[in-house]
Amino acid sequence: MNYKDRYINILRGISLYYGMDENNFIQLLKDKEKRYLLLLLLKKYKCMDKDNIMDVLNYKSKKSILCNIKRAEDKLLINTEFREKFFEIEENLLK
Repeated sequence: MNYKDRYINILRGISLYYGMDENNFIQLLKDKEKRYLLLLLLKKYKCMDKDNIMDVLNYKSKKSILCNIKRAEDKLLINTEFREKFFEIEENLLK
C-alpha cells in the first residue's frame, strides 16, 4: 500500500468512526481530539507529509505540528477514553 492509499484509508477510518461523510472531513477536524487522533495515526502509519498537513489542518509551521503531536502522545498516555478511541480506530483500519 502506498503513501496516498494509507493516507486516504486513515481519513476514511476516522470518518467512519465518527459517522461523518468523507466530504465533511474538514468540519470533523475542528475538534482538537479528532485532530490529535489523525496526527497520531498518520505518524504511526508513516504518512507524515508535513506540508500537506499544514495545508489541511491550517497549521502555521512545522514546529506547531510537532508540538501538537507531542500533546497528542501525552493525551494518549494519560486519557483512557482517548486511548480507547485511538485503538478502536486503529483496529478498524486493520480490517
